[in-house]
Amino acid sequence: MTTKVVERTDDYTVELEPELGIPVFTYNRFVTGEELREAALRWAEVIEAEGADRYVVNTAEFMAHKDEDKEWLGETWIPKLLDLGVRVGAGVHADSAVASLEKRRIETALNEIDPRFKYRTFTSDADALAWLAEQ
Repeated sequence: MTTKVVERTDDYTVELEPELGIPVFTYNRFVTGEELREAALRWAEVIEAEGADRYVVNTAEFMAHKDEDKEWLGETWIPKLLDLGVRVGAGVHADSAVASLEKRRIETALNEIDPRFKYRTFTSDADALAWLAEQ
């Protein structure tokens, strides 16, 4: 699956998988706090503009989110995505034991937010997109 770059900044890259209409959001560096919120809200704008109901977020540049960022993502960002019609998300993490453990925790927490939302983690964009294509 080939993607098309929609936007690139120092903090993130936004791509679109045109065949499936799935936005792929990649952090280019570790961001936290306000930088994370600004990037996530920009991505919500892209999701809304594309009318997407699925997305990929690649956080391979992160080992772990800070607790306050996880809280904001769970309490503010995911409910915003649900309001936009998103029902499935896929996360991509670094291929390390620490990142894998952190992403499993996030996967569990996000899946508990709302029964209408399903989230899985992977170690590559290709695997995430292939799973989303089946959803």
